[in-house]
Amino acid sequence: MDKYEKLLNMLMDFNESIRFAAVCNKKGEFLWNSQRKGVKNIVPLEETKHTISRAIEAWNENSRITGIVGSGLYTIASYDKIKRITVPLDGDNMLFISVNNKPMSNAKGKSYGHLAEMGEILSIVDFIKAKK
Repeated sequence: MDKYEKLLNMLMDFNESIRFAAVCNKKGEFLWNSQRKGVKNIVPLEETKHTISRAIEAWNENSRITGIVGSGLYTIASYDKIKRITVPLDGDNMLFISVNNKPMSNAKGKSYGHLAEMGEILSIVDFIKAKK
């Protein structure tokens, strides 16, 4: 099993709020992707590919300041319905995750969604990186 396939399987098994996950190369091409069964795309796949390309461009642009602030760990863009997470991987590859942004059940008034489980997501990424 390819390490990226294993990464996506582990992420999907870990967190039921993950709707879609993909590993892309620096050109934005999918190397592996996985979609949760029974979940329909909110964003069409072609638009997701454009989003990934824009995210890769942003990571490349932000890499100019890594000498000042250190290496980037992840980014989260939060919308009413979903969160989109990007995590840089080895070999200029990128992990892209789409997560449900369900309102918290105990929230009063406007809900800003649940927090992404970034500690667990990054620990799975680190586990896979260590398994070279």
